Amino acid sequence: MYNPISIAPLTESQISKALKGLPVRVSSGNQHDIEISKEQLKKFAKAQKLGKAMNLTFDPFQIQKHMKLIGSGVSRTKKYNNWVDTLGARQVIDAGMSKGASSISGMGVSRTKKYNNWVDTLGARDLINAGMSRGASTISGFGLKKRGRPRKTGGALYVAGS
Repeated sequence: MYNPISIAPLTESQISKALKGLPVRVSSGNQHDIEISKEQLKKFAKAQKLGKAMNLTFDPFQIQKHMKLIGSGVSRTKKYNNWVDTLGARQVIDAGMSKGASSISGMGVSRTKKYNNWVDTLGARDLINAGMSRGASTISGFGLKKRGRPRKTGGALYVAGS
């Protein structure tokens, strides 16, 4: 009755919506194993053949069968932790949490000096500068776009009737 397929990762909110019977956009992948009906399989195969995704809505029996998906989605916390691990900044952040809580409390006038001492103590100056330059390069060139028609400058170029 149902055919097993493998789909790309779903976020926790997508899983929640699917288990409520709402449509969710799914594409081919290898993260979650689900079972879909014959009609859904035809639509999924066609979308997969074209390299696209499809909207999938679970029926009540599928909802019951796929309750195991709860908690297996990709969350922002997991994405953040993977990002931090690929940067190799886990020790800096962990050390900063313990040191930062004690040093930041009571900061008064000399916040910049304390912050710089704190960053140098952790040895995180290079990591912070790399992140700042990367962020600045993405922002550079971002200005206000002029909207509307261009305004006339000056008066008439030719006097009428001459």
